[in-house]
Amino acid sequence: MKKIVKLGFPLIVAVILIMSFLSARSMSDIENYGRLINYVGIVRGASQRVIKLETNDMPDDNLINYVSSIMDELLTGEGEYGLERTGYGAFNDNLEKLGERWEQIKTEIAEVRSGHDKEKLLASSEELFDIANDTVFSIEKYSGMRSASLARQLIVMGIFCFLISIVIIGYYVREYFRLRKKTETLADMAGRDKLTGALTTERFYTDAQKMLDSTDARAAILYIDFENFKYINDVFGYEVGDAILQKYAEVMTASLRKGELLARVMADRFVLLRFYEDKELMLEEQKELDRRFMNLDVLPDKHSITIACGFCCREDVIEQLDINGLINRANYAQKTIKNKPDVHYAFYDDSIRQKMFREIYLTDRLQKGLDTGEFRVYLQPKVSPFEGRIEGAEALIRWITADGEFITPGEFITLFEKNHSIRKLDQYVFESVCRLMHERYEKGRAVVPVSVNVSKLTFYTADFIDAYKEIKERYGIPDNMLEIEFTETVACENEKYMTQIVKDLHENGFLCSMDDFGTGYSSLGMLKNLDIDTLKLDALFFRESKDLKKEQIIVKEVLHMIYQLNIKAVAEGIETESQVAFLKECGCDYIQGYYYYKPMPAEEFGAELDRQSVQAV
Repeated sequence: MKKIVKLGFPLIVAVILIMSFLSARSMSDIENYGRLINYVGIVRGASQRVIKLETNDMPDDNLINYVSSIMDELLTGEGEYGLERTGYGAFNDNLEKLGERWEQIKTEIAEVRSGHDKEKLLASSEELFDIANDTVFSIEKYSGMRSASLARQLIVMGIFCFLISIVIIGYYVREYFRLRKKTETLADMAGRDKLTGALTTERFYTDAQKMLDSTDARAAILYIDFENFKYINDVFGYEVGDAILQKYAEVMTASLRKGELLARVMADRFVLLRFYEDKELMLEEQKELDRRFMNLDVLPDKHSITIACGFCCREDVIEQLDINGLINRANYAQKTIKNKPDVHYAFYDDSIRQKMFREIYLTDRLQKGLDTGEFRVYLQPKVSPFEGRIEGAEALIRWITADGEFITPGEFITLFEKNHSIRKLDQYVFESVCRLMHERYEKGRAVVPVSVNVSKLTFYTADFIDAYKEIKERYGIPDNMLEIEFTETVACENEKYMTQIVKDLHENGFLCSMDDFGTGYSSLGMLKNLDIDTLKLDALFFRESKDLKKEQIIVKEVLHMIYQLNIKAVAEGIETESQVAFLKECGCDYIQGYYYYKPMPAEEFGAELDRQSVQAV
């Protein structure tokens, strides 16, 4: 087809040129035929006049010569009148007869002038007239035949050009639609996630907004998240993780009705635009789809997958929101039930709305709280069970607003970790501790080492050690008086990175402590490579147990191992005398808990240190 199209244009041009040439040639021939008819007519009329003049004894040799010159040019095609011979036999035969008859008439004119009878000349005149008529009729017939032939040629060529044009036009029309379809396909591919085939976030935002703008039907945005998907990738590999996402996208895509859309917005998260008649039916449909997906056995060894899904129905939103706002609220609803073992679906409602705006309020108020001293550092003493003295402390943060509202750490710390504001708070606490220690050094008062918690976000900030070192040196805090405390979870995520961080902290005069040891990510093998100074046993070890003896065996062996590794031990959450007695028996270095002290404002902690110093004297 492409070859035909490539040849098509040259063929059409060639045919047009041929048609133009033939038309021009035919027009020239027709013009010549007209002249031939005209001059044959002149011969016919002039010869009759010559004979009439001769019969009336009025000879005109000039007229005779004029007719002879025309006759000669008609026969030879050469002369002053521009007459051309034709290839039509009948015309040429008649023309020959006409010439012969004219020559005979000229002979007879000479005889008449010599006194012969005129009857013979008149008879020849009649014959010449008939021959001239036949000659005119033959050239007219020939002209018509040539015109008809030209018309047929032009029609054939026109049809040929038309057919070629149809082929070319058809080809390019087909190419146009093929390219348009290809462009649409490429555009569609560009707007789709390469792994799952679901829409991309940007495409979903655009298409879903158009869909919502075009209808008042009841619509909802679903935000779907796989819980602990990192665990799946780490344990089973990324190929299995990818297969799970692909299967889920297949199940959800197959369920889409007209106007509904599915997108993969992040690694393991999907958003869905649904139209519905009844919320409960929509919820049941989603549960059934998730059950259908679970039954595919996408994980080996019958492992299960947990899905959290948040719904935001347009009818439940008070504000005028675009698609982005609806997605955010569906996501927020999903977060309220994420990692809850018995709840996997949540609808955005007024209670969630109030919680969301509460978080927005707290986030917006963070900087003001830092600037105006609403955040206050509390210290919880670490006590030696052998001496009964404060040997250190852990810095904690409390938020008390200007109007006296007490905002619990459980509310704002989790929030600030989620919105990445926690780094500001971490550094604020650290600098506040350095300032308090500096003031006591300046006044010559007792100072004990203080541990400061570092969040995961701060821990993974590239310049956090440099920033903390600068603050430490600015306040003139001696080495080994500040302890950087990180959770066991953070330590286990990237052991190589953690090992280097601990090394760098030691080189810059910091002590290192691992918090929450025993909360579920314990790796005893990690301790041989991680040169930490202190290990904090989580309160989980000391809660009431059905088998106290087993609990004590575990704690005793853990403490024994810690001593062998030359690591200090701190027991957290200690509240009873019996717990203290047991830990003292086991040789635990420090105890932190309500049995000795609750967290207290920095001023009270300082006063307690001062009182302890006086007693020691």
